Amino acid sequence: MRILILEHQADAPACLLGEWAQARGHDVDLVVPQNLSAWPEPGDADAIVTLGSEHSALDIERRWIREEIEFLAAAHAASVPLLGICFGGQALSAALGGTVSRAPQAEVTWRSIDTQDPDLITAGPWPFWHEDRFDLPPGARLIAGSESEVVAFADGASVGLQFHPEADAAVVRGWVDGGRDKLRAYGVDETELEREIARYGPAARALAFDLFDRIAAMWSDVRLAREPSLG
Repeated sequence: MRILILEHQADAPACLLGEWAQARGHDVDLVVPQNLSAWPEPGDADAIVTLGSEHSALDIERRWIREEIEFLAAAHAASVPLLGICFGGQALSAALGGTVSRAPQAEVTWRSIDTQDPDLITAGPWPFWHEDRFDLPPGARLIAGSESEVVAFADGASVGLQFHPEADAAVVRGWVDGGRDKLRAYGVDETELEREIARYGPAARALAFDLFDRIAAMWSDVRLAREPSLG
């Protein structure tokens, strides 16, 4: 498949998602939304993934954030499967008519989740690092978390996640090293966070590959449905 990845900053890379795509033989087009003068045609991709960002999806005064939300809405309307990760999940929720808001408290941890669809998303554990949250877009189904704290949703073959399956231990440690002032402001126990990274980091790649395989199975179904019949 041809996968378009929206990568917003160098320290929030595709990482395990990129490794998975290469291992599975998928073609990847990587773009930085802030640098785009013209957005690609959504239908040129078999699937689109939008990654994390230090910015908020609420900040639609930033042209690229507003345009990204519009792009995701157009892609979904064109039946192109989408995967939104953290900021990307918030932008996807907004694109589908959901609401993004500031979370009562920032969440920085590596933990298991309550999953309503374990055949699609396992309990993890998964890394979290976010200040905002999203609600369930109209017509979407909750696949992890609760109605009051949505961790993941699906609308057709489009999936929004609040956690970071693409991040390995090295990426998360990079966020810690570059964000210690924020961690102190959040009241995060850095010692416990380091224990979580050491405990759960070694399994991150296998868990991520498993999740991306499950999501890509939905993408493949959509791709087959979009291909013209030869009969």
